[in-house]
Amino acid sequence: MTLAQYNHIDTSFYSESLGEEKMVDVYFPPGYDENTDLYYPVIYYLHGWTENQNDISDMLYWTQTYINDSVIEPVIMVCADNSPDPFDGSMYTNSILWGNYDDYMTIDLINWIDSSFRTMPSRNYRALLGGSMGGYGAFRYGALHKDKFRVLVEHASPFLNLTDSFLSYARTKVIQENQPGPPFFYDYNNNGHATMFMFLVCGAFSPNYNTPQTYINPAILEYVIDDYGNYIDTILLKLKEQSISSIIHQLSPQDSVGILFGCGTADISAIEQHRALKDTLDMLGLPYEYYEHTGEHSMPDSFKERALIFIDSLLWPPSGIGIQQPTHQKTRISLRNYPNPFDQTITIELTIREKSEITLSIYNQLGEKVATIFEGVKVKGIHRLTWNSKNLSSGIYFIRMQTDKGSATQKIIKR
Repeated sequence: MTLAQYNHIDTSFYSESLGEEKMVDVYFPPGYDENTDLYYPVIYYLHGWTENQNDISDMLYWTQTYINDSVIEPVIMVCADNSPDPFDGSMYTNSILWGNYDDYMTIDLINWIDSSFRTMPSRNYRALLGGSMGGYGAFRYGALHKDKFRVLVEHASPFLNLTDSFLSYARTKVIQENQPGPPFFYDYNNNGHATMFMFLVCGAFSPNYNTPQTYINPAILEYVIDDYGNYIDTILLKLKEQSISSIIHQLSPQDSVGILFGCGTADISAIEQHRALKDTLDMLGLPYEYYEHTGEHSMPDSFKERALIFIDSLLWPPSGIGIQQPTHQKTRISLRNYPNPFDQTITIELTIREKSEITLSIYNQLGEKVATIFEGVKVKGIHRLTWNSKNLSSGIYFIRMQTDKGSATQKIIKR
């Protein structure tokens, strides 16, 4: 299916970190335009190397199908362009060669999305999903920016754990692509996939406009393999320090970042790295789900389906939160408010699993109703309401949401 079949915009916004306009594609779930009081979680889809923001289309068929079939709840999905020159990708990092792409993604993009669309502006309602280069970005941001994302999903990144078997495989491929030699001359514009990928990685983690290496083109970095086909230990160390097996040590179980990752057994460049990363996660005590399949590098539909269900299970409140009078029905309701304590105005968020009759009221400590905020029907989703308490004195109050499926109550404090 093409992007034209979905409710989305392919637009641009100005990134302060990069000092330029950047393209971004934003997908809106069914009902977004009609139900203007609904707010949504966001999946940040990180595209792969040589791709751009329009590659969000790879995920949208399953996203919209699962929303329509009520398998997952409605979400917004965002894909921002990460294909800068000179190597057609950013590795989702800051580099002197292409600018501060990490800041662009984790500061500028999030701020623009939250200020422009009806999102839930909290890490508990943000997920990362990516494959290949985008999979590396998902793991990287999930670990380094754990305060901004609740979930990370990765598939088939070839830069997770630089095992000896991977390094031997990559070196062999680079040498094969650069015959005759030695000595070798590595040219990004005239070589094969392995040679070019090494340029991308070194551009991210060992850039150097004053490189002493005369056997590379463009000569703007320190290439990790010398002109006789041997790894350069000092540069290899820089790369290993940026691999996920090193970065992931910044996560702990208490950070509550959900992790799903996987790879195809026929993906020679990545499968052993994924299996090795499992051992690292086990050592750190980090909970995860691992999905191994018989395919190659491309993300199969089965993984896309599993990814969306996994994300949905963590971005929405678990069954029963806030329910004081549970019923036999599967409907889930929850009530959230902020700031609390508050001075005069408080924002109230209602999470409703299906269309319901709603009464939202405020009670004082004596159990007397002092205000009715809303009474009527709300469709399923996340609704945000604002209450102004200017006529009430400081003290403790209770917000009560009553529905035909159950009720929820929370204490609030007016300063």
